Order: sequence, then C-alpha cells, then structure tokens
Amino acid sequence: MANNPLYGQNKVDNALNTSIQNVGFREITVITAADDSHTLAESDGGIILISAALATGAVIQLPSATAKNVGLEFNIIYSGTMAALSYIQLKNADDAVFSGVVHARRCGNAAGVSDAAAQTVVETTIVTTAAQAEKSLKLDENDVSFGGGIGTDLRFKYVSPSVVFVSGDINVNVADTAVDPVQATSFTATGY
Repeated sequence: MANNPLYGQNKVDNALNTSIQNVGFREITVITAADDSHTLAESDGGIILISAALATGAVIQLPSATAKNVGLEFNIIYSGTMAALSYIQLKNADDAVFSGVVHARRCGNAAGVSDAAAQTVVETTIVTTAAQAEKSLKLDENDVSFGGGIGTDLRFKYVSPSVVFVSGDINVNVADTAVDPVQATSFTATGY
C-alpha cells in the first residue's frame, strides 16, 4: 500500500465518505402558516410535494447553505391550491442568496379551462442574480404578479455556501391575458 499514490488521500474531513444523496421525499399536507412541516432539513433533499392549500403567509423554510451541503437539491412541486400569498425562503441570518431563472406562465382558471381571450402574453422569464441578494420567493397562484398554481415545479440547488440556484416553472392560475411576475416583486431580500 505504501507504493500506491492514492493511499491515504481520504484523511481530510473524511470527505470521500460523505455525499449529498437528494433521494428524499416529503409531502406537505398541513395548511397552517407556521407548521413545523414547512421547515425543510438537509435530509429532505429530493422531492417536496405540496398538496396542502397553503394558508396566507405560509413559509417553506430552506436549510442554511454550507460548504458541506453543496449539491443539495430540493424539487418543490405544487399539487394543491394556495389560499393566498406564500413564500419559499432562506434564513435571514445566513449569507446565502438566490440566483437563477424561473419561467412564469398562464395556465387558465382553476377548472383547467383555458382562456378564450387572446393568447398573446402567456409567459415571462424572471432572472435574479446573487448581486441582488434575494432570500425569498413569493407565490400566489391566483395573482398574475406571482403565480404558484398546481403544476408549479421549482428546483433549489445549493451550488456554493453562499448561492442557492433556483430554476423551474411557475403556473399562474388565472384566466387573464396578463402574466406580470417580475424580479423586483417575486424575489425579495427578507428571509425567515
């Protein structure tokens, strides 16, 4: 073994024996805004299914970003309707911020019926950068300024100790030609 150039390389923090798996599954079924089930842990990495009609002010709390959880990923999928405005947030006291691109699109009304109105403005792209220092994403399925309806599919990937990359699709559950989510209102600097 002494002549093996790879022998003994796993001596710093046992790094080769740790990895981020992202194979978890958690379903959020409680609508209460301050419910403990809305606080995610690293071990929840993977799919988070939100089937609850989240109450006004509900916050899905993401864990802190650290050097050890780079690679952690949450795929948050909405299969339930929201009561009103809710949030996905990073911890306020931490340095981590969101960066990334999400697409918002109109999907008709709650009955799944598409608009009879002109289909001219049906989607938009929202870009946020680390320099903007955002820690919160607002969602409200019945508001053309936010979206978050059934079928909303967002990914939050921990790419460094200070950046969580967000991507995916936000559905606006309104029979309206407007799709108005913009970075300045969708993303904000105040976390939980």
